[in-house]
Amino acid sequence: MHTYRLVIHRHDRLLGHFESGTPWSHDAIKDIAARLSEADGYRLEFLVASGERRLLESRPDGVRVLSSELLFSPLP
Repeated sequence: MHTYRLVIHRHDRLLGHFESGTPWSHDAIKDIAARLSEADGYRLEFLVASGERRLLESRPDGVRVLSSELLFSPLP
């Protein structure tokens, strides 16, 4: 299962992003994108998670993940 992100701009101003990791996430971003028209000034970026960055803590009793961040790349 992939995580997808749709970055939304309007009139060259970043509005935000929609991110989905559900089993139907690809369909979800396509549905939202279909509702936002370039004619209305929207520009969309489609991204897919291609990896993960993790911050780890190593202690004598083991290793634990302090934080993780998905790394996105353009959708092919």
